[in-house]
Parts: sequence; C-alpha cells; structure tokens
Amino acid sequence: MFRCVDLTFKPYPAPNGDGEGVVRPNLGYRPEAPILHEPSDENRSITEILSFYKVTYAMSGVQPGEIFQKGMLTTKPYTTYATFHNPKETDSWAGRYLAELPAKDLVGPYSLLDVTNSIENGTITAAALKDALGDQRPERTVFLRTGHSRNRPPTPNEEYLASSPVLDEAAAHYLTTLGIRMLGSDARTIDPRYAGKGETPVYTILNEAGIVVIDDMANLDQVRNSHTMAFIGIPLPIRWALGGPARVFAVDPNNPLDFVDLSHVVDFHPNTHRDHPLPFSLPESEVAIDEIGDYPNPWPGRIEPREEQGKTQRGTRLTPFRLLNEQGREIGQDMYIEYSHGTGTHIEAAFFDPWGRHGVPEEILKRYIRIPKDRLVGEAALIDLADQVGPLQQIDSRHLKRNDPGLKAGDICVMRADITDWSFYGSTPGNTPGLSPDAAMWLVEKKIRALVLDFAVEKSDPMPSSPAVKYTPNKIHYFLHKNDIPVVEWCVNMKNLRKKRFILAICALPASHQGGFPAQVFALEKW
Repeated sequence: MFRCVDLTFKPYPAPNGDGEGVVRPNLGYRPEAPILHEPSDENRSITEILSFYKVTYAMSGVQPGEIFQKGMLTTKPYTTYATFHNPKETDSWAGRYLAELPAKDLVGPYSLLDVTNSIENGTITAAALKDALGDQRPERTVFLRTGHSRNRPPTPNEEYLASSPVLDEAAAHYLTTLGIRMLGSDARTIDPRYAGKGETPVYTILNEAGIVVIDDMANLDQVRNSHTMAFIGIPLPIRWALGGPARVFAVDPNNPLDFVDLSHVVDFHPNTHRDHPLPFSLPESEVAIDEIGDYPNPWPGRIEPREEQGKTQRGTRLTPFRLLNEQGREIGQDMYIEYSHGTGTHIEAAFFDPWGRHGVPEEILKRYIRIPKDRLVGEAALIDLADQVGPLQQIDSRHLKRNDPGLKAGDICVMRADITDWSFYGSTPGNTPGLSPDAAMWLVEKKIRALVLDFAVEKSDPMPSSPAVKYTPNKIHYFLHKNDIPVVEWCVNMKNLRKKRFILAICALPASHQGGFPAQVFALEKW
C-alpha cells in the first residue's frame, strides 16, 4: 500500500493594482472581469496565442544574488499541460479546479492504452478505446499513446496543432463511464475545437465528469512494466487556474531512480535563448568550490525594494481570456498565468553567478539552465526539527547530526521546521530559520541529491534589526548550488509525514534560464 502527501504550497492570485494576493490572500481575489478576448486568424494563429511565454529579470534590493524572474505563459502552453474546471462538482472536498485536487488524484498507478494504429482520419473513436482497453479494468489514471509527439517540432507551429489526433464525442462520453480521474495523451490537444476539427467541447465533457486532461505528453514509448507509478505535478497550482503546465513522471517505486520523464520542455516564445545559453559573460573567480563566496557591486538593471520581497518574488496573477476563431466564435476559455521566482513551493539552483564571487563552475551554471531531472526523483529521508527550531533561528550541524535518520549519499534530504504552515502569509521571508555554514558543509559531505525545506535555506547572520527584512548575500544557497545541490523552499504539510524514508518527486516547471522554478512536490510512503 502507498500513501501520498502533497508538500506543495498553493498560492492565491492577486488582482490588478495589488501584488499581495499570495502573502495577504482575500477569498474575493478571483480572476476579474472584464475578460480579455484573443482573436485568431491567418495572421495570428491559435498556436501563437497559446504558446506565448515570456520571462523578465529583476533584482531584490542591492544584493545582486537576489536575481529573480517574472514569467507569463498561458494555461495551454507549448509543453505538457493540464486542463480542468468542473463547476458541477458537488463534493466540496473533490475539487473544482486543478489547485484543489488531492494527491490521490495526481499520484498512483496508471493504465497505458496504445491507439497508435487505431486513429481514423485524425480521430480517436470509442471503438478504438474499447479495443485498446480490452478486458482490463482501467486505473484511475489512463494514458493514451497516439505517437503524435514523436514528430513534435522544437518550436510551435500550426501544423503540429492541426494534425493532433482528437477524441470524437462518443469517445469522450465513453471515457466518462470508466470511473477514471486522469486522462493523459501524447496528442497536442484531444479537443477538436483547438485543433480546428469541429466544435465538440471535449474538455468540457471530460472536466464536468470529474476527469482532468493532460495533453502533449512525451516519451510514452519509453515506459516499461516496472514504471508502475505516475506522478502528475502541476508546477503552478494557483487557486482558480483553469489549467497550466504539467510535469509528469512514470516511476519504478522499487527503484525510484529508474523513471521516465513524460513531459516536454517549455521554451520562451516567440523569443528564445537557444543561441545564448547564459545571459551574461562568465567571469574569472578566485573562490574555491569548498569556500563560501560573497558579492561585489550589484548587477545593473531594475531593482525592486528588498522590503517588498513578499510581492516581488511571490507575485501571482491570472488573466482570463476567451480564445476566438476566425469567425469570432469562442473556441474555449483560457488564462494567462503570471508567476515569480518564489511563487509558492519552488526549486532553486545556480543559474546566476555573473560576478563570479561564489565560484560556481561553468559546467554547473550550464547544467542548471534547466533543473536536471536526475535531481528531481529519488529516495528521501526526513530530518525533523519541528520541536527544536523556529522563526529566525539558525540551524547548525549539531541539529542535523542529532536528528539524522540515516541520510545516505544520493538521498534527497527533507527538512521540517513547520515554518511555511504557520508563517507564509503576511510576511516576507525574513522570519525564516536558516542553515549555518557548517550545516551546509555537513549536507555537502553527505552528498545529497537535493534539499527540500518547509522554510528558506538562508537566514541573515547576524540577525537583522527588523525581522521583516532579510539582508543576506545568499552564500548558503550558492555553496549548495555549486556542489550540485538544488534547493526546494516553502513546502508545507510535512507534519503529515509518518515515515522517515519515502520516495520524493519534485515536479518542477520544465523551463529554462531561471533561478527559481515553481514545482509541485509529492512524498510517497510505502506501507
């Protein structure tokens, strides 16, 4: 038996004119009217609209290590993505939106149906689904292998969308009779409206039957019989979002390092960084890999006040829009999602060290242009400090040694202090505990795979005059990062863990060129 705990903090969106929706939530902060309309025609395609993805950079205060990004993409971006909104749901605990889904819906066994040779004129029929299912009883999660994503171009185009196999109406209704909760496929979209193949509202049919749709999956032909467990992460689980990018893993629970990433990456569109792997020239550094670094002068550019970090680094906004066809008729309802570096639970790594004062090797900087997948899934061990450390306290190596559950090389280290659960709203990260240099060195000596916390890894030392403002050069962050250890911050719900060892999956946004990647994090206990 398996038990899953979602460790993800799920942020609220903010309205226009107020950036504090995440840190000072008000339940009236739902996406607001008037709704934006996005028309499409031969000059501006559906692909161009949905594939928009832009990131800008800023700095928080005068400490240049506090570089963060502000991103904006759609709920159906050019990557693996989820679609779900069920206004007909009557069970208040079942969820009407993606962010409300329990871990049981997102993690578990799955059935893989191959319809590659049963697609008729670009359509998946009910008969094809019945033949592929045969006599087996489907799991709550079903993946359809169509073979479409094998020909996926590196940059989005209309042909790939238009050639996507879709469900016909009978097939959609047949799926609603199977008792499934998740339907994934490697088609760009299974809804005829988006592929220009008709007006059957497949997303609506499935969603209103309680079925979440995952589109544009990858590598379904690489799944083996041992990969029995699926982790379906929504890296931007913003309350009231209708969809968004998804990160999906198929994992062997007996050997969690054996897994398949079923997600496509997402790149900026229409602009790209493909020809510029790093946004700065690499400097010469005099800091050794076993030394703690420091900063010289700041990076020129936009600087946000350090006191406003709660808004600048946690900013979140949803802008709904109606997608229209050439005749002005509505195709579907979507949203633009805006997020920041630290929007809820996120994973950080060394992508920025343009001054070279931390001595991050060039290969590490380039390795973390995207978070490498070998850091994202594995065995995990819990160091429980909840009854020993609190806000603004420094955690040293003695805390870690006393509470070490048997951390092994290659483990993901999970550290609990119960800070996010109690202190996230209404404050900047200045009230967090943090690791001392010797604690960071101890973790590096342990050769951990990643560090997962329900607080922030950095604490001012010495203590600032005001707990609301944290002045720090991020030296602990960079010491871990340059030793190939990414850090997940602001998790929640660690109090619900019942075992010291478990499987952990960090379902990070499969994006690039960022210092912090939003992520949904799951702990899977075996009983």
